[in-house]
Amino acid sequence: MFVRKQKRRYFDHSSGTPIDPQVFRAMQPYYRDIFYNPGAIYREGVQVREVVNQARRDIANILSAQPEEIIFVDGGTEANNLAILGTVRVWQKEHPDSIPHIITTCIEHVSVLETCRNLEREGVRVDYLGVNEYGSINISELKQTISEHTVLVSIGYVNGEIGTIQNIREVTKTIRHYRKHHQSLYPYVHTDAVQAVNYVDEIGVPQLGIDLMTLSGAKIYGPKKIAVLFVKKGLSIEPILFGGGQESGLRSGTENVPAIVGMACSLNLARTYQDQEAQRLKLLQEYLIGELKKNFSVIINAEHAEKIPNIVNVTFPHLSHEEIVIRLDAVGILCSMKSACKSGEEGDSHVIQALRQGAEYTGSIRFSFGRQTQKQDIDYLLDALKTIIRGMYQTKELLI
Repeated sequence: MFVRKQKRRYFDHSSGTPIDPQVFRAMQPYYRDIFYNPGAIYREGVQVREVVNQARRDIANILSAQPEEIIFVDGGTEANNLAILGTVRVWQKEHPDSIPHIITTCIEHVSVLETCRNLEREGVRVDYLGVNEYGSINISELKQTISEHTVLVSIGYVNGEIGTIQNIREVTKTIRHYRKHHQSLYPYVHTDAVQAVNYVDEIGVPQLGIDLMTLSGAKIYGPKKIAVLFVKKGLSIEPILFGGGQESGLRSGTENVPAIVGMACSLNLARTYQDQEAQRLKLLQEYLIGELKKNFSVIINAEHAEKIPNIVNVTFPHLSHEEIVIRLDAVGILCSMKSACKSGEEGDSHVIQALRQGAEYTGSIRFSFGRQTQKQDIDYLLDALKTIIRGMYQTKELLI
């Protein structure tokens, strides 16, 4: 007997995006026909090397950077590790008798937090800035935390769970002021901008004033396992992988040519679509929030923050958010409780805990939209939630 396949509605674009057909087409020749190693000196290898260099130039142009400042790595996690570990290792060589100091926030991506925690085990000092109910840091706290041993300030541009946009310009302004008055090259400023590219207006590195920036293809409708680390010209960081010395000696290993081509193409498309998609998704975001507040006893996390338009993070008091996600999955809705990079861990999101410190309820669900999301998908989600949430509350009341 033929069973009609259930339509699946994807509300987890912050975890990963489908590859854009234009990106896929751009990548295809480099898997089979133009497969040559860009390190080879024969004609075909040289031609592939030029393809990689052109992708580097294209990305640099979008970021208002120089081509030699663009380093291709395996993914966002590696880029963040290279930025943090690479900076600390140079400091340790230059200051063998000093303990390096890092400043980050308590709501960073796990690849930043775990790198910092591992450095703490080595004796590196790390301060984790707190955030307010909107997920924003206090610049005054940042100013008070900087010391003569501060090597790096790593603050994410956009939080992937609640969508809050940090004021990176104010962060870099603060650091520039410190460096000027202390006549120091340090601290460097790194930002994980993985979630920002699709929706924020400004990603030019001179305008932002940052020294290091992470971008990932997996979040911008490009291939997975490819990322860019922008490293400002003149900065010195140590590699964390060793081998053939590719990527200016900072990332050894044969270049992933198809993914590099896809990264450049997807970044170009993301910036092309940025304004129209931001406006379209803002309307869907406002509609979902309005309907949730009208129909449920719900907390909209970081509701009034300045944030990107494709994330709605909610808390349903007294209910199991894991059960809600499982029940939504059963009716064809894909969403998450927290960052997919930590989804295997028990407990609530560290981001929501930081926002709602001391609150009784810190469970949450994240709905994140994308280019395929339409109003009818939001309506389907709302109808499903009405059935699921009301049923769970009724069951809870019966048990009591």
